[in-house]
Amino acid sequence: MMQLYVLSLLYLILGAGMLLADTYGLNFALLLSLRYAFRTRRWLRRLLIISGLFLTLGLGFFPMDPGPILLGDAVPMFNIFSLTLYYLFQAMKNSDESKGDEASVLDATGRYMEQNKRNVGILTLVIALLHFLAPQLVLM
Repeated sequence: MMQLYVLSLLYLILGAGMLLADTYGLNFALLLSLRYAFRTRRWLRRLLIISGLFLTLGLGFFPMDPGPILLGDAVPMFNIFSLTLYYLFQAMKNSDESKGDEASVLDATGRYMEQNKRNVGILTLVIALLHFLAPQLVLM
């Protein structure tokens, strides 16, 4: 499904922009505006979380044509899933619903991406570029 391919590229680029907003936000004001919109608009957070879940499932079951039927686009799929967990962590952090003492996968992923925003953002951008320029390289 070609639409899924384009949507996954856009989601990866958007996620990289969100992660790199702190580092390169002064040079690119669009990144700061994007981060501000994510923090202030609840519908945007929900849209990114729901679309990330659907894209993860879509890439898992309907990869690009040269790949295997199941988990053909594994690298972009795992990256989109980690971005979805990060968005969920940020949404819960903004709404102050996560007040438990238990460390979950969501908390661990969110804290790791929060500490390494620049590195994970560059890695996400590289995965998006590889997924666009050479889709055969991201196959299992």
